Amino acid sequence: MILTTLVLGATLTLADLRKLVSVGQPQISPDAARIVVTIGRRNFDKDRTDTDLVLIDVSSHAQRKLVRGLRISAYAWSPTGTAIAYIAAPVATADAHAQLYVLPMSGGEPLALTDEKNGVNAFAWRRDGKAIAYAATPENPRAKAIEHGEDAFNVTEEAWTEQEPTPTQQLYTIDVAEHAKPRHIGNGSWNVGGGFAYAPDGKSIFVTRITPGYQPNQSFAREIVRVNLSDSSFSQIARLSSLQTDPFFSHDGRHLAFGFGNTKFLPIPELARADADGRAATWVSKTLNRPVTGAGFMPDGTFAVIAPQRTRMLLYHLDGTHAVQLPIGNLNASSLSVANDGTIAFTASSPTTAADVYVLPPGSRQPVRYTDENKWLASITLGRHETVNWRTRNGFVADGVLVYPPHWQSSKRYPMVLLIHGGPTSASTDSFSALADTLAAHGWLVFQPNYIGSNSEGIAYVLADAPHVSSVAAASIEDGVNALRTRGIIDPQKIAVSGWSAGGQMTSWLITHDTRWVAAVDGAAVDDWLQISAMTDSKSYNNYLIGFDPWSHQALFDIYKEESPLTYADRVKTPTLILSDASDYRVPTPLSYEFYHAIRATGTPVKFVVWPVVGHFPTDPVRVEDVYRQWEAWLVTYLK
Repeated sequence: MILTTLVLGATLTLADLRKLVSVGQPQISPDAARIVVTIGRRNFDKDRTDTDLVLIDVSSHAQRKLVRGLRISAYAWSPTGTAIAYIAAPVATADAHAQLYVLPMSGGEPLALTDEKNGVNAFAWRRDGKAIAYAATPENPRAKAIEHGEDAFNVTEEAWTEQEPTPTQQLYTIDVAEHAKPRHIGNGSWNVGGGFAYAPDGKSIFVTRITPGYQPNQSFAREIVRVNLSDSSFSQIARLSSLQTDPFFSHDGRHLAFGFGNTKFLPIPELARADADGRAATWVSKTLNRPVTGAGFMPDGTFAVIAPQRTRMLLYHLDGTHAVQLPIGNLNASSLSVANDGTIAFTASSPTTAADVYVLPPGSRQPVRYTDENKWLASITLGRHETVNWRTRNGFVADGVLVYPPHWQSSKRYPMVLLIHGGPTSASTDSFSALADTLAAHGWLVFQPNYIGSNSEGIAYVLADAPHVSSVAAASIEDGVNALRTRGIIDPQKIAVSGWSAGGQMTSWLITHDTRWVAAVDGAAVDDWLQISAMTDSKSYNNYLIGFDPWSHQALFDIYKEESPLTYADRVKTPTLILSDASDYRVPTPLSYEFYHAIRATGTPVKFVVWPVVGHFPTDPVRVEDVYRQWEAWLVTYLK
């Protein structure tokens, strides 16, 4: 008798994730000959990410590091292709402010253009490549008084974490020459609230500004104005909604494009095209019926855009009337850049690969891969990804991603973990996911539902849960779980639920209304809509989900309470792990404290872990790994 041994491939672990390399947004040169991109490697010894700015030659695929080991937040080719500008700060000094640099492609060291006390936040090249506009926060005129302790301030729309009024951003221009002096544009009475772009003649700048009279963090009060550089006078451009942002010009300078908010639901980003002076604006993304998450002009004034389609993030050619899907195979695009001839450079991932740089030349039927920073993943056995669909109780066809255990056997029933995305106007895609694929490696099914309110099925699907943003959305998740159970592949006694932010909100709602769950991981959850409406940094966004000002009338106040998981916390029977940053400005940390103590009072097992940092999710490698470790360990306890 001959005995054979089945050798199973290695599966993904948290330790493996330390090797993950991040790839930033590619910027292709105007002549399509070179690409510049950031490559980030996590340094666990010093708890930081070290980022290199890398140049890729399109014809030879050769790579060259331009600058090493910085914190780089933005970068772009000059319109002439002779230089690269970038915003960066040294990683070794955590509190160092980022400044603006220019690196000539002819050789030599980077030239530091700015020395702003509070750093530089954004920039845009002039068309001739001889000047740059940038945004920065000026020094507080009360700085000396504040140092003396005279630092009280009046609260208007600030988040609960703020310790000073929200600072303004001002616009400056500077010539790209050594020892050049910046010029302040305007008189300081207006606030930059987004992107900006030089007009083709270089005599004016189209600027996203916060609408006068609104507070800086009211994110849907934005307008684009044209600023005359000779006298700082303003003129408004065509207006499609109360949110306009991030103008950019076509390669030939004949058209201006900008983003705006869908009039039915402002958080959905749309795309507009106008004449070069901002007149005759038209809604070019209407035919997509999806949010535009990335866009670039093609040579003829049409667009290449990224938009979600169920569990995919696809590339489209968009002309304002038709949206034609571009050929990218099984990839999911995440950012793009377009050269003068229509060559598209983009980052994308797949079910078995992390993000890398690809190029789609004009007329090509498939993209060419230019980086392979995580080739080690090829030696790991990952679980199969499947896009699943189900009908919700209110008539929609919902979608989601089901990740199978790596060594799946159809004869077995498996524990299942729900991993619910945040947003809620977001979507889980059929791509490699560090957390989902690691959880699946434990021998669990991992279900990532795109519940009602996600952006994967069109605008009507996004709006279908308003104002019942917890009850209707969570019901669609339960419908998905029930549909999967009919397949006979799930152990019904071992189903856990988890998520962060809006995904935490869904988790909190599900454990207050359903006792089937064996365990829950509840990260930065929206547990109390009344509190978040008063304390978050994104009040406008949250108000659009339910309704503005819950204290304005009793019916709206009642909906806020009815849709808050905290209202029903006494019903929780599921062992729950609650996670949060200590100073979360997006979903205020006190919400998690309330939910924790409410569950604790019931006698249900509950644990609350807090990381002493500011933010909606930890950003440093050590703490990110610890979030995943806590998440994994809690589930292992109850699913083993």
